[in-house]
Amino acid sequence: MREKSYAKITLSLYAYKEGDELRFKNIIVPIDLFDMVYLDKCDEMKITTNKRYLPNDKRNTVYLALELLKEKYQINDNFKVHIVKNIPAQSGLGGGSSNAATVINMFDKMYDLNMSLKDKMEVAKQIDEDTPYCIETLPSAVEGYGQIVNPIAYNVEMYYLLVKPGFGVSTKSFLRKFKDTDTRYEDSMEKMSEACALGDYEKILDARYNSFQNTVIEKYEGMSKVIDKLESLGLDGVGMTGSGSCVYGLSQDKETVMNIFEKIVFDYPFVKYGKVKP
Repeated sequence: MREKSYAKITLSLYAYKEGDELRFKNIIVPIDLFDMVYLDKCDEMKITTNKRYLPNDKRNTVYLALELLKEKYQINDNFKVHIVKNIPAQSGLGGGSSNAATVINMFDKMYDLNMSLKDKMEVAKQIDEDTPYCIETLPSAVEGYGQIVNPIAYNVEMYYLLVKPGFGVSTKSFLRKFKDTDTRYEDSMEKMSEACALGDYEKILDARYNSFQNTVIEKYEGMSKVIDKLESLGLDGVGMTGSGSCVYGLSQDKETVMNIFEKIVFDYPFVKYGKVKP
């Protein structure tokens, strides 16, 4: 069995503290970049990827998803999972979360469990803050610690360019240290949701916000250089994809994105262009 596992970008990310816990009000949309996940029964648990640096044990989100599913549904089978990774790690694109969510959906099909969306979400929220969103991978408003996911209307055509510099930002490590937020942007989720529903590109650009960006830039000087580069080349709404180190820029003109891609494709470890998925 095989399935595509799609990446995402966060158009607006507002983070705030509730007691000692971090909470979110985000607008997240899927993009056409994906990993390929293969799942088969096996005599023992095996996780393999085409990237040597990725963990293949209990640190892997897919391994955790399978362990949770086996316990929940009292299934003793073991599995071989192979993941062809195209989504870079520690990029804010949700690759590991998407892989875990894809395996939850594949497991449901494999055993004809007829899991409800609520059932899938209960498993997903035990993995990390992005996995619940990745169960359906639709343009959505995501709140709380990631467990509240509500699809939104999305009526605009946009193309993206992604650039990942030669460093990563660990989401879990960063979230433990995050303290700053700007309450002036508390309504960014609502504004972005309205802009997407209206299909108003200029309002989407105005509503783009990322609570983490300034803090990450302070630690990683290279991030601001990538942002400045993409802005100077003519992309709109340039900023971080989430909490990771990948930067995206937007345009409604595909030719513009393709031309900029050609100019910088050899300048960074990862450069990709494509379309935001409706």
